[in-house]
Amino acid sequence: MKILIIFILFAIYINGSDEQMGGQIVFDSAWMKGDDSTYHNREIRRARVFIEGKATPNLEYEIEYSLNGNNEWKDVYLKHKTLNNLGIQVGNIKEPMGLESLTSSKYNTFMERSLINTFMQSRKLGILGQANYDKGGHRGTISFGIFGKSLDKLFAKEEDGTSIIGRITYALIHSKDEIIHIGASMGTTKYNNKSIKISTDAGSHLYDGSLIKAKIKGVDKTKRMGLEVAMVKGALSFQGEYIALTASNQKDDYNFDGWYGQVSWFPTGEHKRYKAKSGKFSRTKLKNNGYLGAVELAFRVGKIRLTDKKKIPKEEVDITLGLNYNPKKNIRLMTNYTFAEVTQPQSQKEHVIQIRGLYEF
Repeated sequence: MKILIIFILFAIYINGSDEQMGGQIVFDSAWMKGDDSTYHNREIRRARVFIEGKATPNLEYEIEYSLNGNNEWKDVYLKHKTLNNLGIQVGNIKEPMGLESLTSSKYNTFMERSLINTFMQSRKLGILGQANYDKGGHRGTISFGIFGKSLDKLFAKEEDGTSIIGRITYALIHSKDEIIHIGASMGTTKYNNKSIKISTDAGSHLYDGSLIKAKIKGVDKTKRMGLEVAMVKGALSFQGEYIALTASNQKDDYNFDGWYGQVSWFPTGEHKRYKAKSGKFSRTKLKNNGYLGAVELAFRVGKIRLTDKKKIPKEEVDITLGLNYNPKKNIRLMTNYTFAEVTQPQSQKEHVIQIRGLYEF
């Protein structure tokens, strides 16, 4: 099946006139030391191929497929630009919620997204409308979408909820390296008596098991609300988010929330690159591509709070230090150290050191 998908993508590419084909390979290795165990894990985290292009001057498309992992189909969509500042996107796409979640994993500051990512959902089949506002240094976006199950769950004939989600952002842009961004998102998902599972790790996908987790049975709906803020001032940047989630069944409401704040600095002089039309960050442009490259130092702290079906509180705090090096724009080497601590219901501490090599082609 995977070989067939690659063949089809290649056939589309060689027969098209306005297509681009590429992909990424990501290798991770992590060393964990906790209260009870010490171990090392490694894996090919991502191996993806994609093809994108334009069917017409106003109709874009992308097909991205993962050769590993549980969710094999990634971005699969058609995007039509109806007017200068209005677009409609249909397909297997991300829900419009969260700055960190919408920013590609290739461009995020840390190897793993923060603790609040456990409140996010993977790509789903849906329709998304987005309008852009552009007047001088004032830029903004309004996104609204309706989503069902993912393409993977559709093929596997699995059930999922139906979501309605919106996001609004505003950015004050003085220059390319002087930006203030704020945003808010809200959404609801309706289920049919579904069990909801939420769990966290120690800041690494390679961590065995969960640090804290919650399972709520018979959920009829969930509500999510998110706030986001970011600032770029030359080589220095700040980013933070807060998300609250409520899961409701016929008996009760269960409230979860979490937040993170992070700061990064490029001693080599680069700056975070902001995409005003989508209200997210993208690939950092190197000042010395192929010579010195870009070096980034980063720090992040985050906290998440859960309650289980018995309303017992559970809390986790993560502190992460990061060092990133881009010798070229398509190569990224990353090192993270994370200290994760569970403060409730009982104390547990974990130390994680992990490294990553990422290659785009």
